[in-house]
Amino acid sequence: MGKIKKRHRFRNFILVVCTLIICLGLATGTSLYNYMLKLSNQGSSQADKIKPKAVSKDEPVNILAMGVDIGVVGAEDKDNLKRTDTILLINYNPKLEEANVISIPRDTLIEVNKKYKKINEANVIGGPAFLIDAVENMLNIKVNYYGKVDYAGFRNIVDIIGPIEVKINNKMDYDDPTQNLHIHFKKGETVQLDGKKAEEFFRWRKNNDGTGLADGDLGRIENQHLFLNKVIDKFKNPSIITKIPSILASIPNYVETNMSAQDMVKNGYSLVKLDKTKINMYTLKGDAEYISGVSYLIYDEKKNKDVLMKLHNETAKK
Repeated sequence: MGKIKKRHRFRNFILVVCTLIICLGLATGTSLYNYMLKLSNQGSSQADKIKPKAVSKDEPVNILAMGVDIGVVGAEDKDNLKRTDTILLINYNPKLEEANVISIPRDTLIEVNKKYKKINEANVIGGPAFLIDAVENMLNIKVNYYGKVDYAGFRNIVDIIGPIEVKINNKMDYDDPTQNLHIHFKKGETVQLDGKKAEEFFRWRKNNDGTGLADGDLGRIENQHLFLNKVIDKFKNPSIITKIPSILASIPNYVETNMSAQDMVKNGYSLVKLDKTKINMYTLKGDAEYISGVSYLIYDEKKNKDVLMKLHNETAKK
């Protein structure tokens, strides 16, 4: 019976973008704690500056996960500021025993010094703290922790867990030599994605000829959710157990977070034990609008009532 319970934990494990959730989910025992301790100790000047916000017992916890691009081409500085290609708010409610993962479109409008900016620029303007502040103000919440990963870490994890099989629903033909990014998939084909190809699939939203996803970044998020569901299937397979040491060994090289090892273990265990049906995924809604020739998504609070009720714990109140 004990073996069945342990296997069940791993089969219910979920990956949400990014390597941060893998980091949280796998930190469930004393031997794994040492890996997490190494991660929390190495840090960066950014993580050192951002203090976590305390969480009371049974209070929901919010973790902001950031997937960043390459930043300045050729820069080797660890604190090289980069745009956030992917922004996920992970909300765990211990009373309801459920998790809510909210994708925040990178074109979402924010205001900086009375000037309009896209939310994916926040990390470049003022680092993770600036992005945290933008999310807190927009959703009227407090972000307790943050985690940041780059595409090198994403590629590494995918290579470890094995190829991800997906069917290509759109013609993908895009090249960006400055980032050494070349995306070429044929519509209708089924492909096995290694880390490099997975990054290409994850990032695509338009082609060289200007065609692509009608909904832009919102369509790209749908593709990301499709990919993540495939990754979930990988983690439901008991064979993932043999790959855990390699995954954990790679994490400290790619993850920046202000979460202590102890909190990683606590929050990771909470996510691991959840049933898959208790993990909900959302995308913030709004209206697409051009302002001074720039395309933005204008966040609409009324269109996000369901998400806000989850974040504000209103469904738990009678």
